[in-house]
Amino acid sequence: MGSVFAISSLKDTKVINKEILKESYISSEVVPDNEIPKYLKDALVSIEDERFYEHKGIDIISLTRSLLHNIFSDTTQGGSTIEMQISKNLLTSDDRNMKRKIKDIYYATQMDKFMTKDEILCTYLNNVYFGKSAYGVGKASKVYFGKNVQDLTLAQSAMLVGITNSPAKYKEHREAKKRQEVILYKMKELGYIDEEEYSQAISENVPFKSEIE
Repeated sequence: MGSVFAISSLKDTKVINKEILKESYISSEVVPDNEIPKYLKDALVSIEDERFYEHKGIDIISLTRSLLHNIFSDTTQGGSTIEMQISKNLLTSDDRNMKRKIKDIYYATQMDKFMTKDEILCTYLNNVYFGKSAYGVGKASKVYFGKNVQDLTLAQSAMLVGITNSPAKYKEHREAKKRQEVILYKMKELGYIDEEEYSQAISENVPFKSEIE
């Protein structure tokens, strides 16, 4: 029965490629991959999908953990990889049902066949919502910090990535700072930054543009 359901869920999927994904872009201010700071990508991977460079579109460990959590808990927990989130944002929908999840898994595995990991990160960052009507990191870096994305510091990069988890909550600076500190600690824990970089970023003053205008 599970196999029949899975096949039924995939019957209206389509073949995808880089061109089809680009046609689905939400952002009107697309930033080339070589202009996105490495810190920004590392922050995203650290907090959203720490086994990103190891899996091929789906993270079996996270999916299993989230399934067990959702069965035995009153709260829900996601197990989506960055590729699956791209699928939800550009190819499927926000519907909370198993059919959509199966489609996201399928599209995620397809992406890993024709895209590099950097291309996947670039696609995600160019289309995710940051609140304040800002889709994509190009627009968000100007809205929040008044600068081009390539000029973001480590501290600002971590703060921007944190906003995507819940824009309604983290568009407020006080909450965004709390989230930023969690992300910076995770980056240090996973080896993306060292102790000195961590300490400097934690202590850096990172006001939003709206606070200093």
